Amino acid sequence: MKPKPGTIRLLWLWTLFLSAIGVAVAARRMLHLLAPPASPSGLPEAAALDGSFVRHSLLTMVHIVPGLLFVVLGPLQFVRTLRARRPRLHRWMGRVVVASGLIIGATALVMSPHMAIGGANETAATMLFAILFLFALCRAFLAIRHGKVAMHREWMIRTFAIGLAVAFVRPIVGVFFATSRITHLTPHDFFGIAFWLGFTIQAIAAEIWINHTRRPVTSAERVEF
Repeated sequence: MKPKPGTIRLLWLWTLFLSAIGVAVAARRMLHLLAPPASPSGLPEAAALDGSFVRHSLLTMVHIVPGLLFVVLGPLQFVRTLRARRPRLHRWMGRVVVASGLIIGATALVMSPHMAIGGANETAATMLFAILFLFALCRAFLAIRHGKVAMHREWMIRTFAIGLAVAFVRPIVGVFFATSRITHLTPHDFFGIAFWLGFTIQAIAAEIWINHTRRPVTSAERVEF
């Protein structure tokens, strides 16, 4: 089914919004690691989170630099005119996205048990979806290697939706912080919930979009990666 132009615009606005959050978060974290502030944050929770990243600064940098590439280049992979007019550029950016994604997923699996504010609940969410992210990424890569364009598209949508879920978690966490005086939930209580919500909603949204826009596979849809 062909989606309506208005729906596509909303989807792009949401994608760019989450990508902007991802860029902002990655840039802030890099600046904090490269040039730590003279005084700690006034928020104890934020200071604790920053301190965790500082203690694992090298691992954090290895995680966020590819993450920055992923959120910047990822949306461009879905621009139809770019794929049609600059297929070689599309393929090279795709290789960067795949390589970045592999590093992101692998480092997330290493970081999660040691840096989760939400404890076991957050660790379970991040590790499960890191595995799903890597699985979807590998399926997308193998699909395009075999010229299965439609299948490649679907698995890349799943990959990118899960990847952007990390950015979606930020406004969810913001809502929990804003309502903490009412709910009396601490970051340890709600960080895991926020991660489950962000990842699950993004994964469900991706499946809805895939099923809404699924196209039949044709023998002509073969490309060289």
